[in-house]
Amino acid sequence: MRGVSHRCIECDEIITNPVCSDCLAKRMRVMVQEFRPGLARGIKGFKTEGDTSCIFCGNLMALCAHCFSEGIYDYLSEKDAMVAKEFLNRFDFDLRKSLVDFS
Repeated sequence: MRGVSHRCIECDEIITNPVCSDCLAKRMRVMVQEFRPGLARGIKGFKTEGDTSCIFCGNLMALCAHCFSEGIYDYLSEKDAMVAKEFLNRFDFDLRKSLVDFS
């Protein structure tokens, strides 16, 4: 019997914001659509079935909001810095903490 694990498959931290990447991607596309519709089409969820249920759709998930948002932020940063900045204002999930350069 497999044990229950509510950890992210990317960072191995406990999932504290249980929103699946599909639900996040829908909301992110709406925001990006306001600025750059072409970029919005590139935002898609990432199916990873785990032991945590999404609070919106109930689907099982294993990727935390922070890790998914970080990937989308990186994608947007490469394409449009202004959109990436606005994205960070709306979908932070502690991204600012991980983006701080301590050197």
